[in-house]
Amino acid sequence: MPPDIDVDVQAVRRLETAAKQVASSLSALESQIASAGDVPSDAFGHLPFASDMLRDKYAEQVTGGIELFTSAQGAFDRVATALSDTVQTYELNEQDIDAGFKGIQAAMPG
Repeated sequence: MPPDIDVDVQAVRRLETAAKQVASSLSALESQIASAGDVPSDAFGHLPFASDMLRDKYAEQVTGGIELFTSAQGAFDRVATALSDTVQTYELNEQDIDAGFKGIQAAMPG
């Protein structure tokens, strides 16, 4: 006897929506980090070598932050897609099972 599998489709859809919202929020933060990296060339002063070193370190941190947010956004997008695929597959299976039972009922002598 197969196991009784009952999927709470609405709960999975809520998780999908939450994952999409997180991905969207991360995308907004990513653009804020990118704009934070847009600083005037004299923002770190005019000390020989030191200003360039500070500017380069700052740019490195901004780039690293953008990469992290891009990676996280991609991860949440993939989670949302997987949840959506799960719901669609479950719903298609349910439709197929329902159609099978209707076919059996129609074939039975009444």
